[in-house]
Amino acid sequence: MQLVRENEALKFKRSNPLFIVAAKEFKDCLRSRWLQTACCLFALLAAAVIFGAGALGGEFRWQALPQLFNSLLTLSVFLVPLLALLLSFDAVVGEAEAGTLLLLLTYPLSRSQWLAGKLMGQGGALLLALLLGFGLPLGLLPLLAQEYRTVELPAALALLLASAWLLGLVFMLLGYWISMQVKQKAQALALLMLLWLLLVLLYDLALLVLAVVVADNLGQESLQWLMLLNPASVFRLLNQSFLGLVIGGPTWPWLLGILFGWLLLLSWLCRYSFQRRPL
Repeated sequence: MQLVRENEALKFKRSNPLFIVAAKEFKDCLRSRWLQTACCLFALLAAAVIFGAGALGGEFRWQALPQLFNSLLTLSVFLVPLLALLLSFDAVVGEAEAGTLLLLLTYPLSRSQWLAGKLMGQGGALLLALLLGFGLPLGLLPLLAQEYRTVELPAALALLLASAWLLGLVFMLLGYWISMQVKQKAQALALLMLLWLLLVLLYDLALLVLAVVVADNLGQESLQWLMLLNPASVFRLLNQSFLGLVIGGPTWPWLLGILFGWLLLLSWLCRYSFQRRPL
């Protein structure tokens, strides 16, 4: 046993520990039923939006690009955060319960490297799910319809995938942070499902109620600024702004920067909390 641990420690010294952790997490995610199910679900729902919505009137018609992407946007804002949380809810507490966290940190591996490697591996798996689930079906659209052979399609698709990935990373970091605060995986999962419900479902509903109640004092621009407090709302507003479905408020490059700012803020919060967390 001692010889095995010495060999593993030597492996960490000779290689970059961050990439070793990332590769291990990526492989674990590929074996995860959550990821496999999500890939299939993304692809099926994308196909349903592309072909099913066009036939609602009884006669099949290809949807206009903004309407098509707005439908996909609605799916993404629900499913991507959910997948990210399901992949990350036991990131820290699960390793601590199994005793592997303490063992891993006895190797020449810092806490920051372990955390960054975990994010790289699980984030890479999330990106793969997005590319296969959304990117592949949408990338085939120009082969199916003349209407989609425009320069707007690849630009809108690239922004949707990039911003969905950023949103997933933000929620993944939220999952890490919650996982650092609890002692059982069940607690982490319950809290994160509540968080998903609040940020993805109830937040926009609360803003809608607020807009109706104080309609005279709360304009559209004020409502858009309140949406910036929620990364899921930022993601929705970002893509709708690019598609020309939103008038006024911050432009899409600014919104992309705000989403990236959420990523940096939560990265710092997770690193700070993990450094102070007892093993």
